[in-house]
Amino acid sequence: MASWNFGLLLGLLIIYDFIPANEGVEMSPMIIKQVKKLRLRCINQTGASAEIMEEFTRKREIPSFPEFKCFIHCMFDMFGLIDSQNVMHLDALLEVLPVEIHHVINGLIEACGTKKGLDGCETAYETMQCYINVNGKFIWDEIIVMLG
Repeated sequence: MASWNFGLLLGLLIIYDFIPANEGVEMSPMIIKQVKKLRLRCINQTGASAEIMEEFTRKREIPSFPEFKCFIHCMFDMFGLIDSQNVMHLDALLEVLPVEIHHVINGLIEACGTKKGLDGCETAYETMQCYINVNGKFIWDEIIVMLG
């Protein structure tokens, strides 16, 4: 149970920057520091380069490099948002996010579910691409900032 709660907390961290500033959600510097550590860990595990991450954020285009696809999977996995069967569980965020943005998360869940790919990396990539297609403003302005 503790690992599940930790996963939810991490999930909240990954989307912290997706929450508009006027929503009144404050994250402690310690939590933000942990997200940055996990980001670095996933970069190191997948071989996604800092240049790829900077380009991704700057261009607002999701790269199709295999390393980047696996980076997305790694982050989802670290935050407990994708399981060992490569099924997304974005709904877990509803337990830790403010009610004011539940409609956004529910919209992503309803529209995207889990987009199946050839493997976990491809599944995470396709699902993230769907999230961007459905609500790109929310994804780019609030979430990607933290990962980039």
